Amino acid sequence: MKFELKLKYIPNILSAVRLMLVPVFIYLFFACYEERIYIPLCVFVVAGMTDIIDGYLARRNNWITNLGKFLDPLADKLLQCSVLVCFVVKDVVPWWLAGMFILKELFMICGAIIVLKKIKVTVRSHWYGKFTTAVFYAIALLVFIFKIFDFEMGGPVAVSLFVSALILALFSMVMYILDTLRINAELQKQEQNTNTDTNTNTETETNTETETEN
Repeated sequence: MKFELKLKYIPNILSAVRLMLVPVFIYLFFACYEERIYIPLCVFVVAGMTDIIDGYLARRNNWITNLGKFLDPLADKLLQCSVLVCFVVKDVVPWWLAGMFILKELFMICGAIIVLKKIKVTVRSHWYGKFTTAVFYAIALLVFIFKIFDFEMGGPVAVSLFVSALILALFSMVMYILDTLRINAELQKQEQNTNTDTNTNTETETNTETETEN
């Protein structure tokens, strides 16, 4: 039982590892960008693999925790924003594109915190969120590969690719908002039904007591 309990937290540990790899990636990106770009690329790939593995283990073994629901997307968002900021500094993408990504992620994080405090529920990741993350990773990986072969993928090509990722990210945000509203409506309905049942039982008990006294 204790061993199974420890296994349950493997996805959370992998998400924590991904978080710790973010500053490592940033440092290596600027230290090795000109001649050894494959080094930060390896860190980026390892971080992406932890995302795939923790998601697979959590879904396959039902190792899903409230901490994991928050930690996994937080690690994804920090990694993506870090990659974009690094690309901005190296003139791969414009600052306004990275700014829109970062604002969207800040909105999602603040929204998740508000939802957690208000309805005590963390919204689970869905296919559209994972697909958006996969597309972003694929585009970033393509930029790295082009850099390794001395083909600068800046300008219109990189912008158009990341704009498509941004559109997917905005779509995912809207879907998560709708999903949160649906969950909130269901919880309110359940609460109303519970209150109605409680009132009905109270009235029934009162009527029974009255009949008994008569």
